[in-house]
Amino acid sequence: MDDYRAVRELLPAPPLSPEVERAGRERLAAAFAQERVRRSRRAVRWGVLGLGLAGVATAAAFVIAPTVFPRGPATSGTVAQADGKRFLLVAAASVASMSDEGAWWGSTEVHGWQFHEPGGRYVLRESESIETWIPANPEGRTWYRQTPQGIKPATPQDEAAWRADGSPTSWTYDKPSEKGHSGVVRAEPGEQRTWSTEDWDFRILTAGKPLTKMSEVPDTPEGLKALFDADDRTTIDTAARLLFFAPVTSETRAAAYRLLASTPGVAAVGQVTDALGRAGQAIEYESGEFAPPNYAGATRTRLVIDPASGRPLSIETRSAADGLLLTYTAIQDSRWADDNPLKETK
Repeated sequence: MDDYRAVRELLPAPPLSPEVERAGRERLAAAFAQERVRRSRRAVRWGVLGLGLAGVATAAAFVIAPTVFPRGPATSGTVAQADGKRFLLVAAASVASMSDEGAWWGSTEVHGWQFHEPGGRYVLRESESIETWIPANPEGRTWYRQTPQGIKPATPQDEAAWRADGSPTSWTYDKPSEKGHSGVVRAEPGEQRTWSTEDWDFRILTAGKPLTKMSEVPDTPEGLKALFDADDRTTIDTAARLLFFAPVTSETRAAAYRLLASTPGVAAVGQVTDALGRAGQAIEYESGEFAPPNYAGATRTRLVIDPASGRPLSIETRSAADGLLLTYTAIQDSRWADDNPLKETK
């Protein structure tokens, strides 16, 4: 038997880079050679930042209590896929090997919004980074650092048009921009903020019902689909939020990849560069959930993934008409760690 046949079948079309292919083969070969040790569950409390919204005022938390789920076979939930989506299965195998150990779940996200200057001559990009540290201890506090990064032209072409406009550092909107700006908008960054929160009584709503326990977060594609109990579009949105933002186990993250691979409505884009200039493979689907509040047109959501590491890179909302990037949330880093660097800052 050719042990690498499955790897070759999982590699996407258009083909992955040699580095990605080699990493996928090495990870899946290791999976064939030994049975994975099931990692212990833990009690954690996690927050999810509202996509496409400024700051963390829209953050929600959900309490997770330990439990154990029956494991299915490694291929559970995978069905015949269109060639271009097979990289999701490579990503699932890669992410399943990541460590779940640590006292803190830390992530650094970059949120960005693109909108036209008042005259419509060029596109501006506003961004901010948000560092979040969520404790495994349910009695601990969640810590945040928000760093506004200001407003600048979105692309080199926009920068040229901005210079031709006299390189302004502020703009006046008589009617709201696509992001909702009105009045005078200034380019300079705002003030950095660091803070922590007590226990929250918010809950994440999935398909119209609250999730409050780990027993409601399965680690198989079938279990996640049954939990969401929703139409395909809502299922994709919820799987994406869980994959990108929740400090769940590696098995649950892998299950979310497999669920995305098998859900109708997900289309492969191929190799792309995300909003931070990183190379990855992407899928797109129709979704109004992450669209800017003042954008009237139809939008598509793009998920950019690094199959070799299994890490999600960014969620991007684009115009369905011309592909213009409207909003994005890019994951610069996410990991379990023993220490929280923000804890001693206040």
